[in-house]
Amino acid sequence: MNQPNLLLPVLLLLGAGVALVVGLWARPLGEAFGLLDHPDPIGGRKLHLQVTPLVGGFAVVTAGLFGVAILSLVDPGGSLPVTVGFWFALSVFAMFLVGVADDRDGLPATARLAITCLALVVPILMVPEFRLTELHFAFADARVALPGLWGIAFTLLCLVGLLNAVNMADGKNGLVIGQAIIWSVVLAVRLPADLLPLMAAVLGALLVLFAFNLHGRLFLGDGGSYALSAIFGLLAILAWNLRDGSFFAGDIVVIFALPVIDTLRLIAHRLIEGRSPFDPGRDHLHHYLHRRWGWPRPLPWVLALVAVTNMGALLMPGTGLTWAAVTLLGYVVMLLFASRQPRRIGA
Repeated sequence: MNQPNLLLPVLLLLGAGVALVVGLWARPLGEAFGLLDHPDPIGGRKLHLQVTPLVGGFAVVTAGLFGVAILSLVDPGGSLPVTVGFWFALSVFAMFLVGVADDRDGLPATARLAITCLALVVPILMVPEFRLTELHFAFADARVALPGLWGIAFTLLCLVGLLNAVNMADGKNGLVIGQAIIWSVVLAVRLPADLLPLMAAVLGALLVLFAFNLHGRLFLGDGGSYALSAIFGLLAILAWNLRDGSFFAGDIVVIFALPVIDTLRLIAHRLIEGRSPFDPGRDHLHHYLHRRWGWPRPLPWVLALVAVTNMGALLMPGTGLTWAAVTLLGYVVMLLFASRQPRRIGA
């Protein structure tokens, strides 16, 4: 058995252990760093019942950085050489800090966008493996070249889009973390074997955080959602650039399809109403689901849609765009049923 395989259970447990410590000490951590989410008065957007620490990102980032550091020491000549690991870790940590600053002080949208673009464009420029230079679709073996600045700009657009989609989706307990667990499994299949320990560290943290988050003990916060978007966005691009012949552009689309679809609908809807796409609101899919059925009752339906479509894309290579269409159909069905006149639910 080679070293990366030996590291799998070690880093899975290490990530879980880090998340357990963060979960058990969530309130002291939140108080120490000023990361506490207070409920709104009646009629506000924040409907949780108690002050909740925004510290889930500490576990995600720490687990990811441990994974990068250990891989760089044990397997420096693998698919994540020291230079690539350094820029990956730096970008993820920078995104985490931006999110923490937003959690604490509420950064203006323009400043937040500018800083996150800078944190994401640096690894794109420094590491060719984090840059999209072509899109390869399964239908008719179609290829779209993205030379030079086109590839850099398109990659940055994808990463910033994923950031906003993940951040907007993080509105109900278990929703983003549950989807991220599925993304971890999918990317574990897509990534080279020697990168699996890194994915295992992140997965271990997510599994423990899911339990704490589902019970309202902690939230990811913007620090957590920003870091997760950087981790999964950069790893998806890395998997794409190190891919074999069975991995197509549609397979990446279906991984993140659900939060991206909801974000695109929100942007269009708010622009039509003359509002800024960055305005807060209670018009996300999870808000409709909560008003209609309460929470977390609809959570398994959402996670099942993500899991089934991604499993279909894995089992049937070249069908990613088809499964992305299935995701869109499932999204529309859930939204239509959830938009019906809500029944009264308990407080």
